[in-house]
Amino acid sequence: MTNLTITIHSTAYPELRRQIHEAIKEFNNQHSPAHKEARLTGIDPLDIFVYEGKNQLVGALVADTYWGWLDIDDLWLHEYYRRQGLGTRLLETAEKEARRRGCRRAVVKTFSFQARGFYEKNGYRVTGRLDDYPPGESLYWMVKDILSLPSQISPV
Repeated sequence: MTNLTITIHSTAYPELRRQIHEAIKEFNNQHSPAHKEARLTGIDPLDIFVYEGKNQLVGALVADTYWGWLDIDDLWLHEYYRRQGLGTRLLETAEKEARRRGCRRAVVKTFSFQARGFYEKNGYRVTGRLDDYPPGESLYWMVKDILSLPSQISPV
């Protein structure tokens, strides 16, 4: 241990970051069959886009499916289309497709200034909270059991 050097950097080193990420992935593969399987079979993207006209993007849901989970990264709607049921329709569409892919649950993260109430209205429940992240706000992890949902999508 006497030949170790600890350095601090204010600039990202992409190659070193990739190396560390790969080392953690290898550890996870050795200790978690689920991690190894997901890397072998792949994580399936599930992206849903909403256009006005031919090419004006006005909304989207960006997610992945793996381990029997729908993992929602982003759900965004242009301000004009909010509070009209389109967000719920996007969620229902994603949940239906996730069930078709064998998923049983959905997970999403949202900040206190974003959409916690929207997700709760759509059946998600808070399973974790990190306060003062960012300062003065909270980050929520929310989960929903999607296995027993009806297969029909709500009209907008």
